[in-house]
Amino acid sequence: MSMVFKPVGGASLGVSIPLFVEYGAKGARAGGVVKWSGVTGLVEAGIGIGGAVYADRKGAPDEDVALLAAMGGAGLATGVGIIILDELRKRALYAFKQKRGMPPRRIPLVEEGYPQLEERYPTAELVEEI
Repeated sequence: MSMVFKPVGGASLGVSIPLFVEYGAKGARAGGVVKWSGVTGLVEAGIGIGGAVYADRKGAPDEDVALLAAMGGAGLATGVGIIILDELRKRALYAFKQKRGMPPRRIPLVEEGYPQLEERYPTAELVEEI
């Protein structure tokens, strides 16, 4: 049972470190291109996986190698996930700008119009009156 705790702890670290960086950096970007949290996840992956390979060659206990490998794999998945989701969000905003001609505060879930505004301010009736 004790062999389970180290890999679980490594995986928890691998996911939580990029998320804490994202929260602390408030979505800041490295060089204006990718988020710092994504870069942190990739660096963590290099350190974790590289450390696991090095520790395995030096004859470290399997639990320690599993901790490093789990941390690296989780950091890789989290970092790449953050970068991909951010890129998809940027592309959706760009497509919205091209279609509407303005940057939105959020993307509506319908194809045409702003359903939230239509519910609060019935613009169709006002346009008919004018």
